[in-house]
Amino acid sequence: MGAQASVSLDNVSLFIEQQYISDVLQRGFLPEKTPNLRQTDIGIFYASATEAAVVGGDFYDFVPLADDIIALALGDSSGKGVEATADAAMVKYSLHAALYSDPDPAKTLTSSNAVAYPQLKNGHFVTLVYGYYDATDGLLKLGVAGHPYPVYYNAIKKSAGFIEGQDPAFGLLKQHDFSGTEIRLKPDDIIVLYTDGIIELRNEKKFFGPERLAELVSKHASKSAQDLANSIIDAARDFADGRFTDDIVLLVIKRTATVR
Repeated sequence: MGAQASVSLDNVSLFIEQQYISDVLQRGFLPEKTPNLRQTDIGIFYASATEAAVVGGDFYDFVPLADDIIALALGDSSGKGVEATADAAMVKYSLHAALYSDPDPAKTLTSSNAVAYPQLKNGHFVTLVYGYYDATDGLLKLGVAGHPYPVYYNAIKKSAGFIEGQDPAFGLLKQHDFSGTEIRLKPDDIIVLYTDGIIELRNEKKFFGPERLAELVSKHASKSAQDLANSIIDAARDFADGRFTDDIVLLVIKRTATVR
């Protein structure tokens, strides 16, 4: 009995140590600051899972390309712990290598997937949304690679829907020609990118779900990007009784009428 207890304690200690290392690595390759862009308000929420769950490989990234032009990405590794974090970092840097040649989502995703595929072993894959955003005119180009669909709030219609995509996650196909879509954001339009940690939250009766997320975006659309993100997270906490069982990343981009 004593030996079993000792093994259990050792396993718990190893789990905590791996979780800590993974969390430190994750935070180490996240952006240090949010871009300051013309007519654009950005809000971010990032949280590692609670101690009852294994830290995964959720990440987001901003890459300045020119004045008021950035590339951006948000993704989620299929693995857990240190391996998931390593997979996420590898995909992030494969995107960096590709986007400087051509930041168009279709071309960047196609070439970076070819680089990432042989590195993603043991059935691992990474889902992500990659985008090119020109804040001078509101042009947003997006590619979705096996990831939960971004929410798009149209301020004129006062309604939220989804930007859908049929392309696979990184690591599933050695070669694939990815596609992209374009949106011209108008004042008060909103884009919300997120990882599945939020939509897969559940209480005793049901999942949080993407539709609930879209409803919250519409409900709080008048708020700043950060306040909108905070309101969504508050609602998610209430729904799940304050317990997050997976990593969560939420990125809100809101087009504003004010020119800085």
